[in-house]
Amino acid sequence: MLWDVNRFKRDSEALLESGEYDLSLAAFLTGRGYSESFVQHFIIPMGEAIWSADPLKFNEFPVRYFAQFFKNHGFLNVKNQPQWLTIKGRSRQYIKPITQSYADRIRLNCTVASVRRYPDHVEIQPQNEAAEAFDRVVIAAHSDQALALLDDPTDAEKNILGVIPYQENQAVLHCDETLLPGKKAAWASWNYHIPKEDLGRVAVTYDMNILQSIGAPKELCVSLNLAKAIDPAKIFREITYHHPVYNGESLAARHRHREINGVNRTYYAGAYWGYGFHEDGVVSALEVCKHFGKTL
Repeated sequence: MLWDVNRFKRDSEALLESGEYDLSLAAFLTGRGYSESFVQHFIIPMGEAIWSADPLKFNEFPVRYFAQFFKNHGFLNVKNQPQWLTIKGRSRQYIKPITQSYADRIRLNCTVASVRRYPDHVEIQPQNEAAEAFDRVVIAAHSDQALALLDDPTDAEKNILGVIPYQENQAVLHCDETLLPGKKAAWASWNYHIPKEDLGRVAVTYDMNILQSIGAPKELCVSLNLAKAIDPAKIFREITYHHPVYNGESLAARHRHREINGVNRTYYAGAYWGYGFHEDGVVSALEVCKHFGKTL
């Protein structure tokens, strides 16, 4: 296993130097003769857990994209893994200071039904309320949701926003420790499950006490697509998420951000423009800010 990990690191570095963009993960692993154990118990679990991906669809994941992400995050380092940090007190510590100057103008529970663009303004139509005019609009939502909001999408918006598929995942916040490894020493931030029957979805449990340095008296966990295995008495909340699915077509769309961002008084922000993570959402927001002369 460790030999294959080191070999994959070397092969990935060579891949990133090549001009190969269309090769799938499955074709790459098969062509290089990686062991079944390495594929099924290391690479596939790592990738599925990171991207909350369907096990079968993940085989078609573009390998160059996969290798670049792993290199950026140091996941292939046997030693000297990067240190992951969390903000003490979590997001509530920075949301209030950031929004303090305009908190009285933030409208919650105000569902937007549609967006229509005009030469000199943008019309926002909330549900069950009168339409309002604004100078510009920033749509910070999934690409398919953004497209559905547009009353007048251009061909470019249809071709870019409309080709990125999403995977539905059911998340459960709970304190059922039986979803963690049998030995406490093996508990980790991400705990991948290999179900006896194919779920058609990823099965993973995040130990939030470790992942977010929470220090709660009970082990707080978030499990994806494992609701039936959790003691109902230990469930706090269930949430449905949708995660972007990356394939050749959706990755090509990702590189066309500038064709629609800032065009027609409309801007798009979302993690789907990058690797699907929080920091990618921030990067996409900074790209919007540049249109207004604002940078870090």
